[in-house]
Amino acid sequence: LQLINVDLTKGIDFNRDRYMNDGFEFYNLVNFSGLTTCRFNIFQVQLRYLKSGGENFILPEKVLPLSVYNPTDDTIGVTKLITMPDKTETFVLPVPSHYLLECFLFQGASEILFKTVDPALPILQIDCYFSLGNKISTVSTLSQNIPKLEADTKFGGLLLYFSAQRFNPQQLKSLNFVKGAKLCVIARDREQLREEILRLDLEENWRFRFRDEFKTSSKDKPIYFLTGTHV
Repeated sequence: LQLINVDLTKGIDFNRDRYMNDGFEFYNLVNFSGLTTCRFNIFQVQLRYLKSGGENFILPEKVLPLSVYNPTDDTIGVTKLITMPDKTETFVLPVPSHYLLECFLFQGASEILFKTVDPALPILQIDCYFSLGNKISTVSTLSQNIPKLEADTKFGGLLLYFSAQRFNPQQLKSLNFVKGAKLCVIARDREQLREEILRLDLEENWRFRFRDEFKTSSKDKPIYFLTGTHV
């Protein structure tokens, strides 16, 4: 249960497209903004039922057939959640693209994206938080509030999600990645994906291949992402 002061948090973005860990990501944004947060170990709520009067208001929920598309269930196969952009014959799922993306990151981060990364090295997530499964450690921060790190602090990978011009090349150069670290850049479409690669000058220290570009296997508005390796 989370209680939110809407007056104080009205300037903080809440990602309505998220399906999992959205509360944790919002808490990070609140924490980084400097607002005070409280935790209650015991919280009691009393409900009162009125037999008549008033109107019924039901908040619409994001309903999905979780028995089929449960992110912890691998019956479909993690490789079918994504596909190559130019592939003609694809396995299409009637599921929102953001949900497929989160399922893929949960299931495929340790198996595909960051498979070769040393488990002792965390994956740095900028302006987002995604669960990458229980085999990968992560560090999540905002691009406008990256803390000063020790000189020997090294990361095994980098995850960028809709950075929206906030994360700049100077900040990227201040971070220390081991040789062979993995990169995953997520964007709304292929054009934005290429714009981010050029804007952050990622080709200077990261190696990309055409076959490392993917999209979610969703029917409408798939999300694109590109992976790379630090050289």
